[in-house]
Amino acid sequence: MAMTDSPYDQVRDLLYLEADLLDRQRWDDWLALYTEDCVYWVPSWLSEDELGDDPEMQVNMIYIVGKPGLAARLHRISSGRAYAEMPLSRTSHLVDTIRLLDHDGGTISASAKWLTLSADARLGKQIRGGWYEYELRRGAEGLRIARKKIILLEDVIDGAVDIHQI
Repeated sequence: MAMTDSPYDQVRDLLYLEADLLDRQRWDDWLALYTEDCVYWVPSWLSEDELGDDPEMQVNMIYIVGKPGLAARLHRISSGRAYAEMPLSRTSHLVDTIRLLDHDGGTISASAKWLTLSADARLGKQIRGGWYEYELRRGAEGLRIARKKIILLEDVIDGAVDIHQI
């Protein structure tokens, strides 16, 4: 990344890189994009029009606090011990409508829309979509993901949903 890249360009490049690393199943490189104290959250829909807003007190689809938790989940996926995901589905993420919501130099809030095609040997093709909300933090290595909230449009899930599919 060139030093002349705007904050928007840096955010866009990070989000595109994250999607590409997931699709290529480059788990260690993907994990390196996250801060040690990261939060990875997929809230559940509480009703037709109400999304959960308290990950500590409500049911979530996924809620992982800290990089070690993400690393443990990736280990299960890549080791074959996530039986609901065997064989591992192939994915293609599309990320667009990236918006910078706020930034102060050290922290950037951003959002984006996403679609993912998953090719699953058992279930066939699945298309999922929604939007992402990010808190990105600037450090010595550049921008890193401190918080990622994934809003999944589906409220009834057919098949497995795991971190590489959304």
